Amino acid sequence: MTPILTLFLVLFALICVSLIFFVLLQVPKQAGLTASLASGGSLLGGRGVEGGLVRISSMLGGLFMLLAFLISFISKG
Repeated sequence: MTPILTLFLVLFALICVSLIFFVLLQVPKQAGLTASLASGGSLLGGRGVEGGLVRISSMLGGLFMLLAFLISFISKG
């Protein structure tokens, strides 16, 4: 196994664990459309910590997919 593949596998494992952690930290959205329309001001922004968690989860998900592709590509070559 090449050192770069080992590095990618270690990064992949760390990203998997951190992605699970940040997804579990998020508050479930159980309120439907009526609750978001009733609040008015929160419809345009002001999500606070929840917005940061969603952004971090999105970036980790993108890194997850990128590393999965790279690991697949390197292991076949």
